[in-house]
Amino acid sequence: MKSLFFDTRVLDDRIKNEFCLTEDILMENAAMSLEERIRIFCNSLNDKYLHKVDVLIVCGSGDNGADGLVLARRLKNKVFNNLLIEPCVFQVLSPKSNGCKTQRKRAEKIGVKFVENIFDAHIVVDCLFGSGFHGKLDKNMKNLIDSLNLLKGFKLACDVPSALDCAIKGEGNAFVAEETVTMGARKISLFLDDAKDYTGKIITASLGISDSVFEDTFTSDAFLLEESDLKLPSRKFMNVHKGCFGHTAVVAGNKKGAALIAASAAFRFGAGLVSLIDFSKEKSGFNVPSEFMISEFLPKNATALALGMGLGQENCDFEPYLDLLKNENLPVVLDADIFYYENLPEILSLRSRLNAKTIITPHPKEFAVLLKNCGLADVSSIDIQKNRLDYAKTFCNFYKNIVLILKGSTSIICLHSKKANCFESYFNPHGLSNLSKGGSGDVLSGLAAALLAQNWNAKAAAIQSSLAHALASKKAAQKFSSYALTPQLLIDEISLLEINFEQIRQF
Repeated sequence: MKSLFFDTRVLDDRIKNEFCLTEDILMENAAMSLEERIRIFCNSLNDKYLHKVDVLIVCGSGDNGADGLVLARRLKNKVFNNLLIEPCVFQVLSPKSNGCKTQRKRAEKIGVKFVENIFDAHIVVDCLFGSGFHGKLDKNMKNLIDSLNLLKGFKLACDVPSALDCAIKGEGNAFVAEETVTMGARKISLFLDDAKDYTGKIITASLGISDSVFEDTFTSDAFLLEESDLKLPSRKFMNVHKGCFGHTAVVAGNKKGAALIAASAAFRFGAGLVSLIDFSKEKSGFNVPSEFMISEFLPKNATALALGMGLGQENCDFEPYLDLLKNENLPVVLDADIFYYENLPEILSLRSRLNAKTIITPHPKEFAVLLKNCGLADVSSIDIQKNRLDYAKTFCNFYKNIVLILKGSTSIICLHSKKANCFESYFNPHGLSNLSKGGSGDVLSGLAAALLAQNWNAKAAAIQSSLAHALASKKAAQKFSSYALTPQLLIDEISLLEINFEQIRQF
């Protein structure tokens, strides 16, 4: 798990002021990291007719451009994998910062080639704008970025893809990188939903000191989840029985298939018992697998409840479910149609006040409806997407004992930390587009309910169910086409995570 930061300029200033690392040293380290990615790319080439690699470095007028100029100087006459590296600089804007002016002179002195136009190089490095750019692009810059994106070479971004902020705000395109080398510390902007199609693989570069020293005096309340953070409900002891692993109850509504998916996920994720609760009088066509129990009431020994998936929004009587949710001793996962119930805020207030274990798993549209019903914000799902973290913080600071999984291409697990008395967020960037299928969310709810049933705390259950869900999608991508994943195939992959991941730590 790594810290994420909104603004890393404070950290950069600390490096310079407290540790006496000059701008020159920082630029050399940044360029060294970019150079290493270029070396790795060149080592992957296997073309016996290729003798040199052209590297087009597109530079702006500030320190990001200066990093590019240092890179050009460092690459001059380098040989990687028996390939001569030929760097060329396209300086879009005349140097303005002192660092950029100095590095331009140095590059010229060593004989770096400067070009007047972009061209289809083997490698294209974006050093146009850094993370500090938050303005609007003029027409020429927009056209330039669009033209760079059309080039066929391997694309590498320095710090952040240029104009990423504009793309996130829906104000134009950004540079589309295959890799982004971000400098010093991880920036939250790189891990937002709208950034995912621009950043490519994200590599964090050292600027000359270790992460722990770099981030030591600046605590963060945002964290990046890594594959190594995965903790599964592994069964370590032998002298056990099904009652040791909890009883997950799943409410079946109008669309009973959703409940069956959640129940299957819960059973395959360690729950000792799974029951389906069906209040409806009409039960024809409801074929329940033999391993699940079916009841018209909440089983007395249930240790967690999943509610909302497949309830239906029209002509749905939510009242029968209220008493279930008022039970403070019953951990609950809420999903899907329950967010359209206008009186849900009262239930959330009650459960938050009683500190009852509660996880909610809305997607942006459902979250927008929930915020409106709670009286916290009247916004669209598009507004949510543009400001996911802000709206999540608004919700969690109001309902301080509710854990939120805000689903997206990068899901965010959010809560108000009682220990630190502040808002915390955990970013899960591992999910793939193969999850964009009906039923994927039902799987997630079942996983979370299974962990709650096994007496995990709500924060851990939310984080680990989200991680398992996402990492299973990665494993599935190695076997199936990107469009072929089904809920059952996803559940199958989740059931194999313990085998696939060698380093499993018992939670």
